Amino acid sequence: CDPIVDILGNLSHHDVEKAGLRCILEPYLNYSSSRWVDRPLSEQKSEFTKVSGHQLVQSLPPVPLALLFTTAILEQKIILSSSRRSILLSAATAIIEMLKPLEWAHLFVPLVPAALSEDLVQYPAPFILGIPSEDRGSIDLLNSLPPDVTLVDLDVGRVILAKSFADDNELDVGRSNGKNVTGALRSQVLYLAEALGSVFGGNLHDKAWCCDSPLSVLSRNISDKDGLIHPNDILWRVSDEGPEADFSAVLKICREFISELLAGLGACCVWIEEFKSTREKSKSESADSTVLFDEDRFLHIKNLRAQGRYLPLFLRDQFFGLDEKCGALKSTTNLAISLDEFDLVFESFLRGQGMSSFISSYPKQNMVHF
Repeated sequence: CDPIVDILGNLSHHDVEKAGLRCILEPYLNYSSSRWVDRPLSEQKSEFTKVSGHQLVQSLPPVPLALLFTTAILEQKIILSSSRRSILLSAATAIIEMLKPLEWAHLFVPLVPAALSEDLVQYPAPFILGIPSEDRGSIDLLNSLPPDVTLVDLDVGRVILAKSFADDNELDVGRSNGKNVTGALRSQVLYLAEALGSVFGGNLHDKAWCCDSPLSVLSRNISDKDGLIHPNDILWRVSDEGPEADFSAVLKICREFISELLAGLGACCVWIEEFKSTREKSKSESADSTVLFDEDRFLHIKNLRAQGRYLPLFLRDQFFGLDEKCGALKSTTNLAISLDEFDLVFESFLRGQGMSSFISSYPKQNMVHF
């Protein structure tokens, strides 16, 4: 406590009292007047999510950001590293938001204590961990990570993809063609991140990413209700304004991509109920529910969507009474990916806990049931 006593003693001097106190208290006074203070908790959460997403977008270029998003969808082991502790919480929060309506059902520690970092890095299941690079021993730990861990350096703005993936052994089962599953899956993830990153870049930095397009000059006069851009299409401006508009654009692309991944899900799910009559006098019935998922049909639909052949009967999705969470079919297939090029990505995605949880929570009325 001696240093604090000395500081307070110096501040009590008449010549430095006003300037010293102002220097110490001004940052806290400014923070207390932030826009989310004295607002309902739901609005505070919304504002914090926007600010967190903006910080993540500012920390990672479009392609590394897309690579992080793709790795998270496949539920791999991810470590966030930065000398700024607050950015670790912001980045982790933004990643969870980008995955919606899917849920991250694994270990999630945005700020790992130094005493637990070595143990948590060896955790056998998927995780998202935030490790401050300034902690003692963190640099040595980050330089000797297991081969199945993806490192996200938020200070440098790069993502080092894992050399192997957690579910390589499961994907390798039943394959007799000698295909290098690890290398093939890694190549597909990088290819997908590059393509998706170009979509991110076209929305965030259109003058730099689409400067070779002769139609880019029309971007200021053209808008679209979805606010999305396809590399081969005309630029569409995002309608949101403010410093968090960039993250809003990224969220729209992520929602569109995940919605495309889930498109046609209802046609592949069967809800089965088995009723068993009880011997009680009330003669009530108990039902055991089971959801069956046709993986082959789902993959076939993905291939048709990539070819632009599996489209809704009506152009307006609201005729079906389905919302985005239910994976309703859309008339546009700009973000559809082909099974021929991303077969391992689809297989890895279908084996994730997020997909299983989504199917389990899928509404009964939106699937075949009997």
